[in-house]
Amino acid sequence: MDIGSLHFQNPEAFWLLVLVPVLIALYVYREHRRKSTIKFPALSIAKRAVPSRRVRFRHIVPVLRLLALCCFIVALARPQNAMEVEYTSTDGVDIMLALDVSGSMGTLDMLTRAEQAKLGVMNAERILKSGDYWKYSRMGYAQIVIADFIQKRHSDRIGLSAFGSRAVTQCPLTLDYGSLLEILGVTDELARDSIVAGRTAIGDGLMNALARLEKSDAKSRVVVLLTDGKDNASVISPVRAAEVAQSLGVKVYTVGVGKKKGKILAFQQNPWTGEISWGERDITPEEGIDEATLSAIAQKTGGKFYRAENKEQLEEIYSEIDQLEKTEIETVAYARYAEKFYPWLLVGALLILLELVLANTRFVRIP
Repeated sequence: MDIGSLHFQNPEAFWLLVLVPVLIALYVYREHRRKSTIKFPALSIAKRAVPSRRVRFRHIVPVLRLLALCCFIVALARPQNAMEVEYTSTDGVDIMLALDVSGSMGTLDMLTRAEQAKLGVMNAERILKSGDYWKYSRMGYAQIVIADFIQKRHSDRIGLSAFGSRAVTQCPLTLDYGSLLEILGVTDELARDSIVAGRTAIGDGLMNALARLEKSDAKSRVVVLLTDGKDNASVISPVRAAEVAQSLGVKVYTVGVGKKKGKILAFQQNPWTGEISWGERDITPEEGIDEATLSAIAQKTGGKFYRAENKEQLEEIYSEIDQLEKTEIETVAYARYAEKFYPWLLVGALLILLELVLANTRFVRIP
């Protein structure tokens, strides 16, 4: 039984309230039957008599008794405060982010015109030595977009695998997104260290990510692999790694970044003075992405291949993957009750105490 925000566990106790009108009727009946006689030598003297305070307040004690009885009846009904609680269960998605950290990820080919103009007026040598140009590189944009992707997830475990000339696990599957974002923020250091090697192990990078998902019991297991090159350093070929992913039931989304053709902003050095300045160079065929292999990996595992030539396209890709791999959330609402009969007992006890105090004074006449 609910009354307002209160839930009563034993509502049948309210039947005892029937006693209240019965007790009131008995009290009124007794008052009418009670007769008092007093002798006065003259009627005029009796007319001037006024009731004392004891007589005027004689009804206080029975009222206190009835109020105390009502409080005890309400307490017996066990009033409880109902609080709605929501229990959320999720069928989570485990996601491994496989990120290419080869030296070519430092290429400046995804700039907007405004960003290119901004860099063009800055000191090239200083930018090169400080490494500030990395924030405008393929790696810099990938870090920003992937960080946004991570922050949009709420109940999924996410891990990070990095691959260049070899593959390493940067962060195992975790719900600690804060730590994951910190680790993601320094992956460009791996790319800087591998700038000379110029080798990319896509197959090994995928296998490293699959090793982290092999024992996962999540309803859905996904690898999002981002690269800007061709596989030329793997022990296990990308196609073979895709077959392993297929056997494990892991879906692989492949993302290729970088322009297909045209010119890119680059550093150039004066052979006579050694001075570093800004320049442009053509994208060579050797720098292209192996779209056929990346498409085959995605197709074999039930994923999808994407191509991004700028930051906006990369944002759209990860946004689409975020929508495709949404976690199913089931919410069950139930009520939890907190006992609230103690105040009623306390008030009833205080009323009884007040009645006892009045009963032992001459202030009120006890009926």
